[in-house]
Amino acid sequence: MACDPGFELPICPAGTDRTAARAEIANKLAEVLQTVREARAYLLAIRRLVEHADDALDDLVGLLAADGRMDLAACVQVEVIEENFVVERWVAQLIEEFDRNYYAAFRRMEENIPAEVGHLTGPEALEAVLRSVTPPSLPAPRPPDS
Repeated sequence: MACDPGFELPICPAGTDRTAARAEIANKLAEVLQTVREARAYLLAIRRLVEHADDALDDLVGLLAADGRMDLAACVQVEVIEENFVVERWVAQLIEEFDRNYYAAFRRMEENIPAEVGHLTGPEALEAVLRSVTPPSLPAPRPPDS
């Protein structure tokens, strides 16, 4: 991952348990990716809701017109249906921009960080996770032998 941060990163001190650090990285990366995926899901839900509201507004305009209330039908048509809730953007455009700019960066992280940091294999990953959830006063349980 070719990043050049404008700040100085802390260096991992000598003697640091690299397996535990990598397990922590993997857990944090999973948390970050899950949160961004949830945000994207909310954007998609907003799109569905707005489209449903637009369909219902079309029905409302038809009902108002059928009742002879052309003034109200025109008002709804011009002031609501022909407007975007974000100036000069459709909801689909917002999602496309989110995917292209923000979400794409997270997909690259998902691919690059494990490759750069190194993968944990099954037994060492399990051992690191067990150590991370065991209180310091107790010895860390050993993973079962395969």
